[in-house]
Amino acid sequence: RSADKKLHGHFLIKDVDLSVLRPFIAQVETIKGVLEGRGTLAGTLLAPYITGFVQVRDAELSGGELPVPFEQLQLRADISGEQLQLKGGWRSGEKGSGNISGSVQWAQQLLVDVDIKGQQLPLQVEPYANIEVAPDLHLSLKDQRLFISGEVAVPKGLITIPQLPEQAVRISPDARVIGQAEPEAGLQVAMDIVLNVGAERLRFSGFGLNADLRGRLQVGDNLAGRGMLELLNGRYRAYGQRLELRRARLLFAGPLSQPFLDIEAVRVTGDVTAGLRLTGPAAQPRSEIFSKPAMSQEQALSWLLLGRPLQGGGDDGNVMAQAALALGLMGTAPITNKLAQVFGVQDFSLESEGNGLTSSVVASGRISERISLRYGVGVFEPASTLALRYELTKRLYLEAASGLANSLDLFYKRNF
Repeated sequence: RSADKKLHGHFLIKDVDLSVLRPFIAQVETIKGVLEGRGTLAGTLLAPYITGFVQVRDAELSGGELPVPFEQLQLRADISGEQLQLKGGWRSGEKGSGNISGSVQWAQQLLVDVDIKGQQLPLQVEPYANIEVAPDLHLSLKDQRLFISGEVAVPKGLITIPQLPEQAVRISPDARVIGQAEPEAGLQVAMDIVLNVGAERLRFSGFGLNADLRGRLQVGDNLAGRGMLELLNGRYRAYGQRLELRRARLLFAGPLSQPFLDIEAVRVTGDVTAGLRLTGPAAQPRSEIFSKPAMSQEQALSWLLLGRPLQGGGDDGNVMAQAALALGLMGTAPITNKLAQVFGVQDFSLESEGNGLTSSVVASGRISERISLRYGVGVFEPASTLALRYELTKRLYLEAASGLANSLDLFYKRNF
């Protein structure tokens, strides 16, 4: 039987150029180095017993899908029977360095225990991040389960989030591309990693916000996070104004993609402080206008946007209505559009009407070719109006309205 066939011999690997592997590794743009090794072979054909070493020297690995570039890579595996000891190191950039050590066994099953440490490693994720990292991680593999634990420090760098175009649409998570193979189920991964952010200076720029990022975050299985990140020394651009961040925190108690916001951005004009407060989940935050000294919402909004009290003019009223509309619907556009579709409302739109204190937010849409519905809510005054319009002809329509007063009117429309 082949399983009982004895194995006896020697192996010698000498000056093998690793660049020949480049066409077979899509994630790597550059691969250089030399592979060498020697040792003896014993045991059986299906259970070999190997003694010797294999090493890679003077190697270089780089590519857009690698986390960091590996330069001057030296890696040696000393093999003894059915296990090996791994040791090596590399350079990254001008000051970065890292080392790897550990063991691998394959007698009964594949067991891996590896430590990875690094200092001042340059990490680039185009076009989002250019940062410096210092990992201190332990990787273990047992029973087809990969466990990653340890700490990663991100002391400095720059994170930039480009502004998405208005027409950008997020692909639904249940969408499937025809002809594209489904990803195969990989190893089960368990995580317990602590991120220490901003020990020196980590800058964040995106969505009109510029600030320093600092905090501590624990990342567990399925990329669930627990902890808090603070935005310090920040400026926030909103409605044509540069607001000062008085408090800005991202609170994590679940998926990393769903933090909770606790943000206050203010504008100080003389003795008046007016601000915008955002709280709640990032996907659908709640907004609130506040001021010191206390004043009405419309006056506080005017001080925030215009740096002066509301004068009641047409221009002031238009600015205020548009800002109030944006604040009131922050994060809710997908929900309102979906609700409109559920109730069969076509051509659904939201807009502002009126000036000054009479400003209102109006939702409108068509129920059929002849019937349309409008619902308006006062921005600064607690008044609402519901109107149902029926088109008798192209120029003649009947409208029933209910609000502070009920009415039934017949309108004739003509363009000049």
